[in-house]
Amino acid sequence: MISEWQDFIACLGGADRVLILIHDKPDGDCLGSALALGLGLKGMGMRPAVLLPEGLPHAYRFLPGQEMLEGRKPGRLPEGMPVIAVDCAEISRMGYELPAGGVVVNIDHHISNTLFGTLNIVDPAAAAAGEIIYRLFVEGGVTITPAMATCLYVALATDTGSFTYSNTTQETLRIAGDLLSLKPDMRLIRENLYETRPVEELMLAKAALETLFFAQNGRIAACVLPFEKIERYNLFETESDGLIGLLRATQGVEIAVLFKELSKGEIKVSLRSKENADVNKLAAEFGGGGHPRAAGCTVKGPLEQVVGDVLKAAERMVGGSENGRRD
Repeated sequence: MISEWQDFIACLGGADRVLILIHDKPDGDCLGSALALGLGLKGMGMRPAVLLPEGLPHAYRFLPGQEMLEGRKPGRLPEGMPVIAVDCAEISRMGYELPAGGVVVNIDHHISNTLFGTLNIVDPAAAAAGEIIYRLFVEGGVTITPAMATCLYVALATDTGSFTYSNTTQETLRIAGDLLSLKPDMRLIRENLYETRPVEELMLAKAALETLFFAQNGRIAACVLPFEKIERYNLFETESDGLIGLLRATQGVEIAVLFKELSKGEIKVSLRSKENADVNKLAAEFGGGGHPRAAGCTVKGPLEQVVGDVLKAAERMVGGSENGRRD
């Protein structure tokens, strides 16, 4: 049986230059996994580039390997170079047009992944894309340096809510333990992930909580950030996971929703659930996806209409669907 690592290396075909793509509004798993993979390929003599269609989120500017980041405007990618998509459920989230007939390796853990790759290494049972990257390295006998371990530990920690979310498995904790033995910079991780937050995150929380409201007898909590507020405080690239996590953690809440109007008529919708609601299915109704407990979508239309449409779907889900429960 051919291993995933052998398939992966065969797809790269001995290429010198490799492009690594990440999704828009990248999180800790996406960036940590991509940078760890890039560092691993670099150690094998390749020249990887991690493409950034937008700015790097402030919260992850401490991650090793950023010399591989390459700012590039969205558009068609050059022919002849293998492309590796990391933590991307679908092509539209990458911001680039893939060359026709080119090699694309799709490494992901979203249940909604569309399997768009020439090679698809997709495992929805994995808590984070970082788990899959770690597995590939171990299978291929790749030496995981402290810098790579730092990136992978951040990938796991951020996508599992510091190992507290329901996607955390025995395998997740085993890998985290293995990574600790490889000497990640835990001081750097602790100071940046847990002890230092940018002022912009506080401003985002302030602006959003001014709009806080509840629906379905308190089982849905939502905040709305109109474009004017985002523009006023320059919150376009500000991390919002902490805010939506706070909404989700509120007593009695089953579904938390955050609406961010990134431009007029374009609303990013972040969805989280606690126990019963499958927000991946909810996001899919609006062209998005993700995981059963964490998903999202980008919806075009007037802000008020989008808020109303998404809330109606959420209310149906918690009000008596197969994934919700009745009051």
